[in-house]
Amino acid sequence: MKTKILWLLTLIMLTVSGCSADEVKTDLPDNSNSEEPAVPTEDRKALIVYFSHTGNTRTIAGYIHDAIESDMVELQTEEPYTDDYDTLLEQAREEIAAGYCPPLVTQIDSIDSYDMIFVGYPIWVGTAAPPVRTFLTDYNLSGKTVIPFCTSGTSSAEESYRLIRSLCPQSEVLEGIQIRRGTYDTARERVIAWLQEIGLINLHKTNEK
Repeated sequence: MKTKILWLLTLIMLTVSGCSADEVKTDLPDNSNSEEPAVPTEDRKALIVYFSHTGNTRTIAGYIHDAIESDMVELQTEEPYTDDYDTLLEQAREEIAAGYCPPLVTQIDSIDSYDMIFVGYPIWVGTAAPPVRTFLTDYNLSGKTVIPFCTSGTSSAEESYRLIRSLCPQSEVLEGIQIRRGTYDTARERVIAWLQEIGLINLHKTNEK
């Protein structure tokens, strides 16, 4: 009997210590379930517009879309960019140096109906990929809230943020988020924390409509 009691006590202690060791104290919601996306604060209507060449920016756009009630549009250029790295780098350098706006096949007819626009892109040659310049030049976002997000290797995002502010002088440009190579394993959690930090969702009311 004593042996059985000792065994049960040992099992309980192992269980408790295991839970304590594995527990992560965080306010972030559990992403393993399929919760409904949160309604943006003040019931503002959101649109996610992004350009993605390798799929990384598309992944981050998806995380935002999962977290916040929004529509989503991917920018497509008339002439697709090459997959050859050296050729792409040379093209990007030339386009960025010239301030070139590559023509888009993407058309957004209802942009006036949105209060906030997420703008996503990869960092090319230290700034936003040229299709983003085209989008921000073609569409008037005056009076709207613009929220940048980007993916990169090791480059800083600051120059891209300056570009967006210069092309959206009559918009409120919020603090962006940059996801660097090698950090995608925590990207979803950081996206949700970022949305909370900039005041677009209340994590304690993510299921309220």
